[in-house]
Amino acid sequence: MKFKKQFLIGIISIVGLFIIVVGSYFLKGQELWKSRYVYYSKFTNTEGLTTGRPVNLNGLKVGIITNVKFDPQNFNSILVEFELTNPNVQKLQKGSTILLNSDLLSGAYLDIAWGDSSTFHQAKDTIPSSVSLALEDQINERLIPLEKKTNELISTADSAIKTIEAIFSRNTDNLDASFDGIKNSIRNLEKVSLEISSLVKSERSNISDIVLNVKTITTNLKESNEVINKILQNASDLSDTLIASDISATIENAKESLKEVNLILYDIQHGDGTLTHLIKDSTMYYSVNIMLEEATRLLENIKTEPKRYVQFSIFGGKDKSILDSRDEKLLKKFAGDSLN
Repeated sequence: MKFKKQFLIGIISIVGLFIIVVGSYFLKGQELWKSRYVYYSKFTNTEGLTTGRPVNLNGLKVGIITNVKFDPQNFNSILVEFELTNPNVQKLQKGSTILLNSDLLSGAYLDIAWGDSSTFHQAKDTIPSSVSLALEDQINERLIPLEKKTNELISTADSAIKTIEAIFSRNTDNLDASFDGIKNSIRNLEKVSLEISSLVKSERSNISDIVLNVKTITTNLKESNEVINKILQNASDLSDTLIASDISATIENAKESLKEVNLILYDIQHGDGTLTHLIKDSTMYYSVNIMLEEATRLLENIKTEPKRYVQFSIFGGKDKSILDSRDEKLLKKFAGDSLN
């Protein structure tokens, strides 16, 4: 029984040690059952480089740092052990360089500057190293503009403070007056707001009526929407009809007619016809007027005493007249038309 307990303790211890070893390798990013391609590099300052940090080639992770420790032979030197885990990059060409680089956000890491030799380093060789200037460049790139802006901001703030001090030291009375003016303005605004509030309260019914009227108008417009659409459609049809009609030809015809009327008026104004004489010569007008008056008197005399001018027999006897037959017929016709 005692032997079984010791056996179980031994097995448990072995399993625990195995788990610890495998776990340590796993935490380092290594796989115990795979072949390892381990290399070394030395630095005087690792800038906070720790195990588990990546090893990059052209920005792509190809390995991992497995150990960072002092060089046993020289404590001024730090020995960095790293392993290549990418199956396509397992051997380093001679002439390659390990660069210590750093990022302000992620921290320090290693970069491989690939060589151009046809031969390769052996496993566990020490690869030449150098410190990249990228970190210093990044710091300068960020801090120098920041320092410049900070100095400008400080100088601007200093000038502003001096200006404010000068204003307060020289124009205290003006500032007091300005503050008093602001207070008075605020009081006036309060009075105006109170007056507006009282006006709204007193005219609430009228405002309600106005809103109701506006609502009624909008309702009527909504109900008359179809009629308005018809009116607009009719206007559109009318405009289309006007566009389609030959307005230009009508205008041309009107122009021609006006030209003819102008010619007629010109002939009347400057011609030698009867109408021209009638318009311009008053003698002809008076003669015509006198003739009409005489004709009027003649007709009136014929109406009053027709026997003096026309004599005829009802039974077919011979007419006795002082006029011949031709003149008598014309006179009868003229009298008949006048009497009618």
